[in-house]
Amino acid sequence: MKQQAPEPTWTELFNRNHAATNGMSIDYIPSELVEGSVIIKLDKGETEKKIDKWKSTLIVYVVGDTPGYNYMSKYVQQNWNNVSEPGIYYHEEGYYIVKFQSIADMNEILYAGPYTIYKRPIILKQWTPDFDFNVEFLTEMPLWVKFPNMPMSCWSRDSLSRIASAIGVPKYADECTAK
Repeated sequence: MKQQAPEPTWTELFNRNHAATNGMSIDYIPSELVEGSVIIKLDKGETEKKIDKWKSTLIVYVVGDTPGYNYMSKYVQQNWNNVSEPGIYYHEEGYYIVKFQSIADMNEILYAGPYTIYKRPIILKQWTPDFDFNVEFLTEMPLWVKFPNMPMSCWSRDSLSRIASAIGVPKYADECTAK
């Protein structure tokens, strides 16, 4: 009779997550001590490269329960297939970081909403260098609003701005209305 391998322990399930070959090596760079405070000097050129790398990124938040990574990845493949496939990263705070291959691709998705998963709104926000996951959501919630039966004579920028301003600060109109 063949003996079954023992079930892995909980910590053994995640051993690969901490393997050096799955991440990146980092070096020790000493900090400075100035008047009792530790000072870390960052390289401006290095941080600017990373800002450039992430400028075509959206922060994606689903109101309610966060969908699992596989479901979110499938959603993006099926619903955002009019652009090159973006990279999707899950943040432990319950957000997704979706990095597009170009700013044009990012804007195509950002301006084509609204989007929902299981009838729950998806909030999209363009990443900025000062983005802070802990304070950004949900102090404000952008919403797509429909004005059914609005006469086409009211589809000007100024008229739409006036009408939409009655319920909040307007951002933009969809492509059909704009054209």
